[in-house]
Amino acid sequence: MNELQSKQAPVTGDGSESVDAPPAEERRLDRFVALRHVLVFQLKLAADALRDFVLSPLSLAAFALDALRQPPESKSYYLRLMRLGRRSDRMINLFGAQRSDSRFSIDRAVDDLEGFVRRAARETRSGEKCPNSSRDSSAQRTDR
Repeated sequence: MNELQSKQAPVTGDGSESVDAPPAEERRLDRFVALRHVLVFQLKLAADALRDFVLSPLSLAAFALDALRQPPESKSYYLRLMRLGRRSDRMINLFGAQRSDSRFSIDRAVDDLEGFVRRAARETRSGEKCPNSSRDSSAQRTDR
């Protein structure tokens, strides 16, 4: 048995993995990773709540306008609002169940922010200036 096979869950006679078997080697969750997860989840919950708070009265107004105007479906304010709600749901991706194809998502924004903070911290430790510091690049070139 090779190293990979020894780390896999035991296999039953029909070739499927045993559900009752504990994982051979369970990784512990790093507390900083756990903190990041809970902070991102709280951010997503806040965004979801804000979206619901805004969409609720807008949906009533959109329905009332559509009821009065009786527009074709392509011009319905209510249906447009539902499309906006679906797009915002994909951007928020509260439980991480879907892969976002949009240009903006909370997950992508958090990843970008985390990358920027890590680069800035690394550059600060090494004594370099951050790329987006208050001084522009031309001033940095003249100082050298």
